[in-house]
Amino acid sequence: MTWNNQQSAKKVNISRTHCFSLSDFHDFDKCLFKFFVGHHLEKKYELAEGTPNQALGCLLDLAIKNIHRRKSYGQPFENIRPYISLGQLEMQSHFERNGERSYYGQQVKFLTPDLVDKARNVFEQYYQQLKGQVKPSVLIKEFWERTLPGDEPTKVWGGPDGVEMGEDGVPEVVDYKYFEDLEKGKSYLDMDLMPKIYVYLASEDLLKMGYSKARFMVRLWGDARDESKSCDFDLNSMLGVEEDLKERIEKILATLDFNFCEKPYCPACKSPQRDEWVSTCKLKLGLSPKFDLG
Repeated sequence: MTWNNQQSAKKVNISRTHCFSLSDFHDFDKCLFKFFVGHHLEKKYELAEGTPNQALGCLLDLAIKNIHRRKSYGQPFENIRPYISLGQLEMQSHFERNGERSYYGQQVKFLTPDLVDKARNVFEQYYQQLKGQVKPSVLIKEFWERTLPGDEPTKVWGGPDGVEMGEDGVPEVVDYKYFEDLEKGKSYLDMDLMPKIYVYLASEDLLKMGYSKARFMVRLWGDARDESKSCDFDLNSMLGVEEDLKERIEKILATLDFNFCEKPYCPACKSPQRDEWVSTCKLKLGLSPKFDLG
């Protein structure tokens, strides 16, 4: 959890265990033990392992964000080429300020000259496919949060990579994705919860700006022309999305036991700290010591 996340949770007196990001929902569905360690024990960054592709994706995402921040639209590529290096500096600076327990904490070690060059090449190919016509930003916001109504305060937070103006005048809530294997990566995309939570987070701001519709769009760094991963939303009819999020959270908060996925790649199940975390989870979740966790 970043400093901003901690402060926003404190401001409205909502426990960190009652605040959820998209990755929290995904972890809950995949491995209960990993979810509780990462979310309730706040060990998410200890569980993060990082990969070269994640680091490359971060560089690309920061490059597009810098186009929006600086309104560098329609520029020749030579003018925006430095945005990859600028993203590298952002990641390294963030790491120096916040250490390994931070968003880029497990990414910076992969920022080799070869990887930075590869990111620059992917960025250039993407920009050429667009013929330099990046869709302009509708609003720039690094972090969204929404408190869900109910007897027990809960919150969703996080956010997409940007909100850009569609060619038809409908704002597009955008998440950029980099996949080494494009087709395989597309097949794993969550086109149910991801669009719902990101559009829900942005909907309040977009309604205030006078928009009544929004489109969720995955932009693929491997193919700028592919806009197949998208869905439209009526911003005045988000109650169904809100109820879906509340039901998911209620299910999580009602879960008082956990098991282990035992996947060889699970950083929680295979951690040398597993026994320590099991004991802490028992105390944190109020489990009886006699409860069978095997």
